[in-house]
Amino acid sequence: MEIESGNKGTESKSEKNFTDYIREIRNNFKNFLSDIFSTKKDSSQKLNNLKNDVTNNKPNKNNEKLETNNTETEIKNTNERINDSIENNDKNLKNKLKEICVRSRTYWEVNKNDVWFVSFWKLQFHGDKSKKIMHNIKSADPGRFDSIMTDPLFKNIDVACTSVRNDNQAKQFKKLMEDPKAQQEMDKVVDETIAGYLEFVKGLWVSDARATLAFWRICNFWIWHAKKIKNNMAKNGANFNDYNQVIDYYEKSVNWAVRTKFQKKYACFWNKNLREVIGEYKA
Repeated sequence: MEIESGNKGTESKSEKNFTDYIREIRNNFKNFLSDIFSTKKDSSQKLNNLKNDVTNNKPNKNNEKLETNNTETEIKNTNERINDSIENNDKNLKNKLKEICVRSRTYWEVNKNDVWFVSFWKLQFHGDKSKKIMHNIKSADPGRFDSIMTDPLFKNIDVACTSVRNDNQAKQFKKLMEDPKAQQEMDKVVDETIAGYLEFVKGLWVSDARATLAFWRICNFWIWHAKKIKNNMAKNGANFNDYNQVIDYYEKSVNWAVRTKFQKKYACFWNKNLREVIGEYKA
C-alpha cells in the first residue's frame, strides 16, 4: 500500500508540474506575440510619423528651382566681377606699360643703329617685329609703299629690317609712317607686343603690379633677359615681386648706357625716372 500510495503521489506531482510547465509556455508565447504586435504597431506608428514629416517638410520644387537659379546667377555674377576686375587690371597695366615704353615717341622716330639693327617707331621695334610691321604696311597699300621706299634695299624687307640704315633710308622710313594706315599697323603690333609681355611675365609667376611693370620694361629691352633676372632672384632668395629689387638686379646686370635708361628723368614723366614712375603706380 505504501508503495502504491507512494507511486500515486508521485504521479500527481508530475502531472501538476507538467500542467504548470504547459501553462508557462502558453503564457510566454502570448507575451511573445503581444510584444511582436506591440513592436509592429510602434514601428508602424514611427513609419507613419516619418512619412508625415517628409510630406509636411517636403521642399517646394518651384522654390528649390528658384534657389538653384539664384545660386547659379550669384556664381555667374561673381565670376563676371572677378573677370572684369582682372581684365581692368590688365588693361590698366597695359596702358601704363605703353606709356612707359613709348614715352611720347612719334610714329616716324627712327634709330639708324640700335644695337646693330635699325629700330623705329613707338616701341623701337627692330628685327622680327619690324619685319612684321613692314610686311603688313606693304600688304595694306603696295603702291604707296613702293612709291616711298625707293631704295633698292627695301625690295627685300627682311634684310632691310635686320641691318643698320643710312640717312636716306631713315627718311624713307619716316615718310612711310606719315600715313594713318601705316600708323594703324604700328599700333596693332604695339598692342600685340604689350599683351605678349603681360603673358610672358605672368608665366614667370610675377603677381605684383609694379614688379610686373619693371619686368615688362626689361622685356622691352630684351625679353629673355627678364627671365634670366627672375631666375637669378629666385636662386638667391630675392623677392621678384618687389619692383625695387627687380630694378636693382637689372641695373647690376647691364652696362652703364643701358642702366641709365631706368635712371634717366623724362620730361614726359614730369621729370621722374622709371623707378619713380613704377613706384607711383597703383593697381
